[in-house]
Amino acid sequence: MKWSKRQGKGEPIDRSLEPEGKDQVEETAAAEIEYELHEWAGETRLVLDQLLLLKEVPHVWQGATLVVREEDEELVDQLIEEAETTSLPTLAPEVEKIEYDTSGWSDSEQTSFSALLVRLGIPHEFVLGGGLLVEESDEEAVETALDAFQVVNDERPDLEGLDANSLLTEVFVACDRLRRDYRDDIGVGELLRLTPVLVEHRPPFGIEANQWDDIGNRSAELVALLSEGSADEEEIRLQAGGLSEVLRILI
Repeated sequence: MKWSKRQGKGEPIDRSLEPEGKDQVEETAAAEIEYELHEWAGETRLVLDQLLLLKEVPHVWQGATLVVREEDEELVDQLIEEAETTSLPTLAPEVEKIEYDTSGWSDSEQTSFSALLVRLGIPHEFVLGGGLLVEESDEEAVETALDAFQVVNDERPDLEGLDANSLLTEVFVACDRLRRDYRDDIGVGELLRLTPVLVEHRPPFGIEANQWDDIGNRSAELVALLSEGSADEEEIRLQAGGLSEVLRILI
């Protein structure tokens, strides 16, 4: 596995690049060593980061570049060798695999999710283009991990005491009214009122993130249809009916 290092200039590190809650290289450090680890897999960088934390080595990541104090160079070299040989769950070459599209993820999101899969003992690999490769037999476990990860990383506010079941019931009633009569004023008004609540808040406990977002997106699409003066009556009824059937299962 390729990597390189170079002497830093001792310039202050951009604090905006530092991961929150980790030991950092002091800004006043006289000399630094920079390790270029761009060709490493995110999982291996994660192992190295954990080793550095365990040995209490001050460090900071600038993308895939590791910056440490010059005085820690010898220890870091040893930890890098250890990280390269550390055994991680690896994909079995002969089994069927599934690829998830994570091309829109940042490096930090890939690293964080990789850490979660490592803790769960799930073999995986981020491949060229941003795909996440896992074994088909781990599909259910990965789906659960993805859902939990999306909720944790969802920056939208909580419902703050709102009853999610009551909210979904009200959306169901509004959609059911529109399924019967696409011009129903109460149904239209309620959907206009409730849709922003769905879209602008994170999924509550007990509801999968993908399912919650799907309901919000479908509600928004229905609102867009209702806002069109020339909207097709049958299309509104079909969308309202389809969404009400999805909600019926949940409530």
